[in-house]
Amino acid sequence: GRRIVNAETRTLALVDAILDGKLAGRWIHAAARRFRADLERTDLVMDWESVDKLDDFVATLTLVGDDTGKKFTLADWQLWVLANLWGWRWVEDGRRRVKLGVMQVARGNGKTTLMAALALWDMIQAPGRRVHVIANSEHQAEICLDTARTMVGNLEGSDLEKLYDRIIRRNDDCEFTALPALERSLDGLNPSCWIADEAAEFKGRFLTKLLTTGAKRRESLGVIISTPGSTPDNLYGEIIATCEQVLRGEVEDDSMMPMLFGLDPTDADDDPEIWPKANPGIEYGQPDPKSLRRAFQTMRQSPIGRAEWNRYHCCRMTEGGHNWLDMKKFPLANLPNSTELEGRAAWIGLDLSKRGDMTALVVAIPLEDGRIALEGHYWWPAQDVAQRELDYRLPIRTWAAAGKITLTPGAIINYEEIAERIDQLALKYKVQMIAYDQYGARDLVAMLTEHNLPIQAYSMGVATFAPGCQLWQRLWVGERLCLGEDPILRAACRSAIARRDRIGNITIGKERDSSTIDALVAAIIAVHSWGGDSQSVYEQSLV
Repeated sequence: GRRIVNAETRTLALVDAILDGKLAGRWIHAAARRFRADLERTDLVMDWESVDKLDDFVATLTLVGDDTGKKFTLADWQLWVLANLWGWRWVEDGRRRVKLGVMQVARGNGKTTLMAALALWDMIQAPGRRVHVIANSEHQAEICLDTARTMVGNLEGSDLEKLYDRIIRRNDDCEFTALPALERSLDGLNPSCWIADEAAEFKGRFLTKLLTTGAKRRESLGVIISTPGSTPDNLYGEIIATCEQVLRGEVEDDSMMPMLFGLDPTDADDDPEIWPKANPGIEYGQPDPKSLRRAFQTMRQSPIGRAEWNRYHCCRMTEGGHNWLDMKKFPLANLPNSTELEGRAAWIGLDLSKRGDMTALVVAIPLEDGRIALEGHYWWPAQDVAQRELDYRLPIRTWAAAGKITLTPGAIINYEEIAERIDQLALKYKVQMIAYDQYGARDLVAMLTEHNLPIQAYSMGVATFAPGCQLWQRLWVGERLCLGEDPILRAACRSAIARRDRIGNITIGKERDSSTIDALVAAIIAVHSWGGDSQSVYEQSLV
């Protein structure tokens, strides 16, 4: 029979160890379970000979940085990653299985070095290879390219040549280049292999177009490498959500190979014993355990530092670590169903669009158990929505397709549509009050007055809005808010920052100009209008 190659022995030993209880996060355990199950399939085969050759090739390369000049010996976890990306083949035609690999791992674990080696391996497979590393800036992308250039410089007997801005195989028309994450970079691109470095930071829908490159080739591999993002509300967040569905077995996608290292949600971030879940290289000294401990002692001192520690070194997404609301307390409880809510007393908050941005309407519905159910309705002008997605880094069209937000024709929102929605809500609920930010509301107020609906202006001054923000924060911390699956309100909660005046009153503002908190403002107005009593807090404050 076929000889048992080194790559097979080491990889299977690691996978079996994970399944037998070796420390690993839930998604890596799921990846090991998937790997073992795939070995039993009759339509797939793991090409161990090819993986062994890849392992041997990497061993001819040398490392960079602190380990400059040392031979690159793959750690077991790195070998498993490469086997998953390169080794699987379809029995029917022998083509490689994986089109997209996603490796999420903490900083300092050598993912860029590993991908530089994979890129060089791809270059020497056949004539006409095109390999690209892509990052937010060309300078960042060149880090991977420069790593590969150093490796090539120490490679004996190779026909790989270093030029000032690329690596080439002159006689076989192959090249390896670095590109910025801009749509113009994709013009005419037909890669045999591409690597998206720190893809969580890519703006807009760039990844969407990148995923379609290489379609002309019989085999093309794309690999996304990154630490987690600071928000789930972008394409990278959508990709990670799909990866999790694949690993749970909820979605079948044989072309995708997720490798998601990281601490689990219930893990304590201050326990060095579980840091290897996010740092598989720590047992090999990369990252250095002592340096990691020192970094934790420094970063733990501030909310911002703690959030960055979780994101970059524990490899789990953190939201709003330095902002107003603690996103760990985001109310995930599902809303009662529509039938249960019908006929209840409700208060409506309105934040109307300014300069053609979002209009937000939130309904606050008190429940018998002391919680407040919140139901959001949102509108955004369809004109220039693609540019708005880039500016705001929000998946507005994805939300619209899912029915979470309404895109209205033109550059501004037609208030007649808002009035019509309020009429519908008035039939569904016993609307007690419709409170609105006075800015630009004259036309809508006239429409609502004609419909005999209870309306009242809400002042955004400190005397009114600060108590509203205080009430919201008290309900948030007390876990009395029930938001359901509302990505627009979640994004607003994550983006809001606290603003304190000289006597300590707190209101909220935006984290940056290109963020939106309109949904949160409307929700605060709605909840404050209710106030917890028969008469709202803000009404009492104005008496």
